[in-house]
Amino acid sequence: MHSIRKVISMTPNFIRAAMIATALCASVPVFAQTVTQPTIIVTGEAEVTAPADMATVTLGVRHDAPTSAEAMDAASMGMQNVLATLEAAAVAPGGIQTGRVNLIPQYGRTMTGQIDYEKIESFTATVQISFESHDLPRLGGLISDLIAAGANTVNGVNFGLSHPDQLTDEARTLAVADARHRAEVYAQAAGQDVGAVLMIIETAGGGYQPMFAMAEARMGGPEMDVPLAPGSISVNASITMHFAIAE
Repeated sequence: MHSIRKVISMTPNFIRAAMIATALCASVPVFAQTVTQPTIIVTGEAEVTAPADMATVTLGVRHDAPTSAEAMDAASMGMQNVLATLEAAAVAPGGIQTGRVNLIPQYGRTMTGQIDYEKIESFTATVQISFESHDLPRLGGLISDLIAAGANTVNGVNFGLSHPDQLTDEARTLAVADARHRAEVYAQAAGQDVGAVLMIIETAGGGYQPMFAMAEARMGGPEMDVPLAPGSISVNASITMHFAIAE
């Protein structure tokens, strides 16, 4: 007795059809129900103000002379007197920094008023420094002394805080409290309770804007102290908080 075997030919068309059927089965989407937790999203803001307790002063010595050496020597000598005055006033050396040293030729003019780059009439030398002062009541008098010592350019006074991070952290803490208060108000109005904090995003804060004041410099010593008004420094903080609604 002979057995008969039936052979199925795996033609390319058959294989292609099987692959398509498998892909269709795999691509059938399975829908799962997503449960979204009810939340309250609010923004908290705060501003903290404190009196300025330090200042950064930028000033310099500028001199014109027929030669570059004479101009730079005069500016350097004037700056030496300025630095000696700062040392006598017990300004910390670590708070003094040279900001700029310039030597610029001053060109003549042609008959038509154009700059004549082939004709140098003189040189202008400038040496500029900045220093920090934590003695604001005496700062106006110190600036006057520096002008008398040789400083003839005063580029400005920036008032600030010795420890701005403390004020920034206080503003952030108050901003969080403000956000929680707003969330509780909204939840109570909706007949709900505030749950756990889900997310905190800082949208602003972490810095402050120092106040800027100008001081006028004249050749020779001033007859009175330079008047200064330090004022107050404000720090702002703003955050966005996500709260769960308690079930």
